[in-house]
Amino acid sequence: MKIWSGVCTIGYMSILFLNSSCSVQKNATLLSIAKESYCIPPQNTTDFNYGISTNSDSILKANVSLKSRFSEASILIMNALRINDEVHEIVNKPNKNSLESMVRLNTLKQQIDNRVWIANSEIDALSAELDCEGERVDQIANFVDNANSGKTTKFTVASIVIGAASSIATVLISNESLNNGVAIGAGVLGASLGFATLNPKGKKVEMSTRRNLLQNVWLNQNQHEISPFVWYMLTEPKFSNSGKTTLLQNTKERWLMYQFDENLTKANKSVNFSKGGIYHADDLHARSQMINQFQSVVRSIKQNINLFLAELNTAFD
Repeated sequence: MKIWSGVCTIGYMSILFLNSSCSVQKNATLLSIAKESYCIPPQNTTDFNYGISTNSDSILKANVSLKSRFSEASILIMNALRINDEVHEIVNKPNKNSLESMVRLNTLKQQIDNRVWIANSEIDALSAELDCEGERVDQIANFVDNANSGKTTKFTVASIVIGAASSIATVLISNESLNNGVAIGAGVLGASLGFATLNPKGKKVEMSTRRNLLQNVWLNQNQHEISPFVWYMLTEPKFSNSGKTTLLQNTKERWLMYQFDENLTKANKSVNFSKGGIYHADDLHARSQMINQFQSVVRSIKQNINLFLAELNTAFD
């Protein structure tokens, strides 16, 4: 009984520091913020709604006459943008210096530029969505981090107060049995608070990811979340440096290695590839990193388009 009395004495002295922490934890455990992402585009404005052939060998064979001037990636881009005829006419123009030819070439170039502009717009739109979503997740992650940090601070302060109170109590309390009870009580509570400080993962949020672009990458599925042209660029091996694996595959392999330590089972169960759920701080930080990585991959698509434009300019000479 005297030991229990000591525990209660110390507990009462620390309750002022813990009461608010327990209340916040209770209210924040299932905190729901940003139920729907404000980064979702209002509508799909893509201009490339037609199907794009994925038979690269047949496309390259049909345009073999262009291989002396254009890379394989550029020829595939022409086909995806449906500007093969325009490019063939530019290359095969016998006299490019006549007024009639110059007018025609300018018309063809304008048609090509319009298609390229639309393609770049689709890349920019997806990149902007990813940038917005990354910022959104960072804000939520900071909220959870701050909540955990505040909880840890309160536990640390309470632990210090308990230690100080215990020292004072052992001096002021003359009853040896009660004194021992206070000391034991302080030790028990201090150890409990220390353990709680080392495990501050109680804070979490419920987040909706109804439109989850990370899921598109992980499952290699696209239900019109990503435009057909951009998806083609991401899933055609010839647009990667190796020419053997796709940009999407390479991205997935990097995620598996750096975010999930090569644990495929863990990755498949991750909330980051679902339509939403409970996110801890680690999940949010992983999500932010994967979004940023995917955004960089999307932006890199423009390198192939810029190469095509550079090769096209030489065809006008």
